[in-house]
Amino acid sequence: MNSDRLFLSISILGVAIGTLFGAFGAHALKDLFSNYEIDIWNKGIFYQIINSLGIMILLILRKNNFIKKTNSPFYFLIFGIIFFSFSLYAISLTNVFLSSEHWLKTLMIPVTPLGGSLIILGWVLTILKINK
Repeated sequence: MNSDRLFLSISILGVAIGTLFGAFGAHALKDLFSNYEIDIWNKGIFYQIINSLGIMILLILRKNNFIKKTNSPFYFLIFGIIFFSFSLYAISLTNVFLSSEHWLKTLMIPVTPLGGSLIILGWVLTILKINK
C-alpha cells in the first residue's frame, strides 16, 4: 500500500472512530459523565475529526503539487491525534470508572500536551513544505 492510500485510510478511520465515539458519548455515557467529562470527551472528538479531515486535505494538496511529497507532517499529525484525543478519552473514562489517583490517569495527563505539540508540529512542518 502506498503512503497516500495509507494516510487516506487512517484519516477516514479517524473520522469514523470520532463519529462512533461521539455517538457513544452522547448516548451510552451521557448519564455517567459530568459536564466536565463530556467537555473533555467532546474536545477529543473535535480534534480527532478536524485533524483527520485536515490529513485528507493535505493529501489533495500534495496530489496537486501544492506541497512537497514528504510524509513527516502526516506522521506527526497521526501520532498527535492518537496521543491527544485518546488521552482525553482515557482521562474522561478514568474520572468516572477509576479512582482519581489511578496510574492510567496519571500517565495520560502528560500525554495530552505531547499529542497537541505533535499536531502543531505537523501543521508547522506542512507550512515549510509548501511548494514555491
